[in-house]
Amino acid sequence: MNLLLFYPDEWKQALPPDDPRSVHIRTILKSSVSDSLDAGVINGPLGKAVIREILPDGSYLFDFQSGAEPSPLSPLTLIIGTPRPPTAKRLIRDLTAAGIQKMIFIGTDLGEKSYLTSRLWSRDEYKEALLQGMAQGESTRMPEIEKYYSLYKSLDHLQMETDLLALDNISPEIPLKDYSPRHKQCCLAIGPERGWSDREREIFKERGFTICSLGQRVLRTETAAHMGNALIQAALEFI
Repeated sequence: MNLLLFYPDEWKQALPPDDPRSVHIRTILKSSVSDSLDAGVINGPLGKAVIREILPDGSYLFDFQSGAEPSPLSPLTLIIGTPRPPTAKRLIRDLTAAGIQKMIFIGTDLGEKSYLTSRLWSRDEYKEALLQGMAQGESTRMPEIEKYYSLYKSLDHLQMETDLLALDNISPEIPLKDYSPRHKQCCLAIGPERGWSDREREIFKERGFTICSLGQRVLRTETAAHMGNALIQAALEFI
């Protein structure tokens, strides 16, 4: 936990002793009254949380000192064929730490659609992964998360003037490393473990996607997402 994150005005209230942030302060940081901790307000400024008081029950009271605005998120949207919930949770955490703007998880023809009704989504457990990624990346900016039950529906919500790319080893047009941005926004679609169906390939063709490859190796969705993210952020000059 590289950054103590608060929802707006949350820092004005006592932080309970069993809150994961309190546990981290008490057991890892071993902080005392008047100590200053790196902190930030979600979708707000970075700053310092100064421990004003530790209550008898172990709760913490803070004063928040506002500082700089966080750096912007990279203008990249990833459409991801929804993987198993533990994998999706890791992806959300790690892609958030990497600073991407939006993740869209979709049901696909060859994927397991029941993954979209798991506890990760039905009980909003994905939000914990978002916060973990933000704390790791030391950013207060929260990426957007969307989910749809088909590729077709997800494409109706993309911004205009966006470079449209899809990873597929079947008849790729260019290696992803050769991608050269034409717009300020980019969307990269990454299939599930079993890949895209012929029907989905036709949808990409109709919508004007450029089909790209990451080489000849067959990669897991998680690996392809991280490699694709790195290459596109480099092309967009965000890393």
